[in-house]
Amino acid sequence: MGRSLQQPWDSTNRLNMHQYRPSTLRDGFDLINNLREEDKSELLGTGHTLLHIPYGVVTSEHATTFFSKKGELAGCAGISPGFDGQAMIWMLCTPVITQEVFTFVRQAKAWLAKVEPEYKLLWNLADARNHVHHKLLKHLGFKALRAIPVGPDQLPYYEIVKLCAYH
Repeated sequence: MGRSLQQPWDSTNRLNMHQYRPSTLRDGFDLINNLREEDKSELLGTGHTLLHIPYGVVTSEHATTFFSKKGELAGCAGISPGFDGQAMIWMLCTPVITQEVFTFVRQAKAWLAKVEPEYKLLWNLADARNHVHHKLLKHLGFKALRAIPVGPDQLPYYEIVKLCAYH
């Protein structure tokens, strides 16, 4: 599970035609330094530290980094497999996503369509205060089930789910 930490960084091959590619450990560290404040609050609110980002990048299936049209880091996403076809999906972003909304939504939809057939159900918790993520999740076909208290401060998070076309 996960990928080797020894992936080379090749800035000349940073983008493909979809403006996303498999994540590297470096992407995880770059994301820490450019994270949206709302995404930072969401991560910290669960009780995790920012170092959970590079850890998530190297231990997740389908860890992917998204870029703007100019090649700027827009975010990273991945899937942590569970049992019986269920998996936890995650995504953390930079402010770039609010500058190129349609580009980012198209990238995220294309990536999700490519990986979701491997799962029966994708789920996670989304900070109730992170309105940008709520809009993105809705565009990607996720449904919020209910709000529950999460983390050391018992902040409200939505349980989000998506039934997938499992093959």
